[in-house]
Amino acid sequence: MNRNANYSVRERMANRFEVDQRAALFGSRFKNNENGKKNDDKYAAHSREMMERQNDTQIEDLEAKVSTLKDITRAIGKETKDSNTLLDTMGIDFDKAGTLLKGTMGHLKTMMQQKGGRPMCYMIAFVLVLFFLMYFLRGLGSSRSAKPIELVQNSTSGGT
Repeated sequence: MNRNANYSVRERMANRFEVDQRAALFGSRFKNNENGKKNDDKYAAHSREMMERQNDTQIEDLEAKVSTLKDITRAIGKETKDSNTLLDTMGIDFDKAGTLLKGTMGHLKTMMQQKGGRPMCYMIAFVLVLFFLMYFLRGLGSSRSAKPIELVQNSTSGGT
């Protein structure tokens, strides 16, 4: 091994903490001269430009998401307004039906309190006609939709 008088391994090991190792590893090797400073400025400008592009892309994505949320909230608002309108009209209709039922119940009470049997016969006849009508309509509806069931013997079974 050839050793120089100026070079000593022990001195180099002792001096290794005097140099900023991180700056030597990640920083510019030419910081002291003019080219190194220009390169550092160019790299810094390039990295800033890249970050600006990424930020612009993310901002565009956020704008798209915000506009989508805005459309959704408008649709929800319209739907709730329509639902409230429907509920209001249903409430009015139910009130009308309630008053109509009260009137009908009043008429039924007065009819039941009458001594004559004629109104009672009319009511019984009306109920019977209503039941026959419902039975007849049910029979017509089921004959159109119901298909007759056909039983077919399986050809693979051991015939009897």
